[in-house]
Amino acid sequence: MTDQALYLRIAEEIADDIRSGRLAEGRPVPSTRQIVRDRGVAMATATKVIGALRAAGLVETIPGSRTIVRRRGEGGTGILSGAGEQARRTGLTQREIVEAAVQIADSDGLSLVTMRRVAVGLGVSTMALYRHVPNRNDLTLRMADSVFAESQVPDIPLQDWRRCLDAGAHLFWGVFNRHPWAAEVLSLSRPQLIPNILPIAEWSLSTLRAMGFDAHDMMCAHINVFGHVRAMALVRLTEAQAEKDTGMSADDWMRHRNGSTRARTGHPGLDYVTREQFDFNLDTVFEYGLQRLLDGIDARHHALGLPA
Repeated sequence: MTDQALYLRIAEEIADDIRSGRLAEGRPVPSTRQIVRDRGVAMATATKVIGALRAAGLVETIPGSRTIVRRRGEGGTGILSGAGEQARRTGLTQREIVEAAVQIADSDGLSLVTMRRVAVGLGVSTMALYRHVPNRNDLTLRMADSVFAESQVPDIPLQDWRRCLDAGAHLFWGVFNRHPWAAEVLSLSRPQLIPNILPIAEWSLSTLRAMGFDAHDMMCAHINVFGHVRAMALVRLTEAQAEKDTGMSADDWMRHRNGSTRARTGHPGLDYVTREQFDFNLDTVFEYGLQRLLDGIDARHHALGLPA
């Protein structure tokens, strides 16, 4: 069986499940990894399956989650057959390449974004991509730039430093929640000059400079705040992958583990939080850490005797 016939057959079987209601609206469809595992096909073939379903308007990708059955009334013909094969095109654009790569990262993670897989999803040769992006590293930077394009620095006076730094941190947090993989792209030790991120970084540094800090304090404060946001985003990314692997949310896992941890461990601190059933909510933990960092910046500002 040819690759085209195989991926269309698999796509049609999943489409039948959608049409019959066996896969209901909003329910996840098999991921590319599941298709590879269960069908014994190559990742490129699995990518074509999802691409055909998406082209038919039967599924949609939820950023940071998975591909789900599209809700009725949101478009889609439900027709696969030969139309599922995307024609090779000569009018390929850099924007199309970046958008296709973002879709893959949102559904399957950054590690599965390869030039070949992006090309397969677009129905073009791998070499066609290199006319627009020189390599994978350049592609990932363009991906990060594209997802930050929606972020706008709010109109807050620099003198209101706490609101400024808080808002800047939440801009990053919002993007990382919608596109968890973006936290993997950005570096603390080797910051990249990404156009749509530079205004946020500049706003943060300008705020710290307006407070009267020297370059050392400015950079230490800036890196610590950004590092906190990125670290919490990576925790969320790891949790999302663990949920995919185990089929259990963090709450489900904790409930499952509670039976074995309720007994005394001989460690008073651990026994106490187990007994009190600490509610692990990453947004709450993120907010707690951010506010304590801002408290520390405030304390440093006062300790140096800088003007309010």
